[in-house]
Amino acid sequence: MTPLEQDLVDLLQIESPTGQEQRLVLHLYRRLQAAKHLSLNQQGLTLVYSTEQDSSKPTLALLGHTDTIAAPYAAPQVLDDKIVGLGASDMKGGLAVMLRILEEYNAAQVRFNLVGIFYDREEGPYAENGLGPALEQFRFLRNLNLALVLEPTDNQLQVGCLGALHAKVTVPGKAAHSARPWQGENALHRAWPLLQKLDQLQPVRHQISGLEFFEVLSATQAATNNSRNVVPPGLQLNLNYRFAPGKPLEQACSELRDFVGPGIELEFVDQCPSGKVVQNNPILDELANRFSLKREGKQAWTDIARLGDYGLDAANFGPGQPAQAHQQGEWISRAALAAHYQMLQQFLYFP
Repeated sequence: MTPLEQDLVDLLQIESPTGQEQRLVLHLYRRLQAAKHLSLNQQGLTLVYSTEQDSSKPTLALLGHTDTIAAPYAAPQVLDDKIVGLGASDMKGGLAVMLRILEEYNAAQVRFNLVGIFYDREEGPYAENGLGPALEQFRFLRNLNLALVLEPTDNQLQVGCLGALHAKVTVPGKAAHSARPWQGENALHRAWPLLQKLDQLQPVRHQISGLEFFEVLSATQAATNNSRNVVPPGLQLNLNYRFAPGKPLEQACSELRDFVGPGIELEFVDQCPSGKVVQNNPILDELANRFSLKREGKQAWTDIARLGDYGLDAANFGPGQPAQAHQQGEWISRAALAAHYQMLQQFLYFP
């Protein structure tokens, strides 16, 4: 294994589901404690490392979230061409690259001031995400010339991102003994028109600045609170709406309400704005041209949306495979991990 691969394996060995990132954050802190060229600002479990700021140089930030989804843990495996482990692609591969880049920073040869942000709770609700408080507290972060979020992009550039709504929908009914269902109103059965309408939905294609985004709406959870011999008096659904960049949250909320229709209770439980499609950023353009990187739309939500709300240009650029995110047996390509590190190293320094 290379040192970079060993760094990733070390990260994968530390479980860090959302809300339980303390051990991983401590590991990162201890690793970078000896890096005297870095200054640390901390907000909760968010670590913000920065090099000495030279006003003659632009400032580039690398960001990565420390949490994974909640899923059964299995020890990481290093195979012929891949490294397997929970969070390998989303996004501990990116964290391993960040560690190396920050540790090896050479102020005499670098073209940029560098900021590295490790933040918690990205996979949880928008309001609990650790990046927001850090952006509020540390005003110098508003001066970034470009932020690269090392989410899985298969070493391509993904700009813009979908917004995301989660809404709890309650279909009403009336309880009854299941032997005498005519005495009640079965909420499961009453939900059929809404479920059928969801089943017939097709993705809606949007082209923004030459990039494709697809709006989608899905029911992702369903629950009743009744015994198995009782006609359910209510059905709760979680509806997840992913909407195109540029659409305001208020409009997306209104569209979802209109889709559900009257007579069904709807409560928004999480609201994430979409991320702008960055254009004409000289650092991003140079990165794309130098390494012949393809530009794509991000068919998901990431914190480039939050950064954009603070007026910052941001894009997704990471070594992980998007199709591996939130998958059982998640893996990252060893070659892609090495290639990402090499591209960033070459880009940061003078030839």
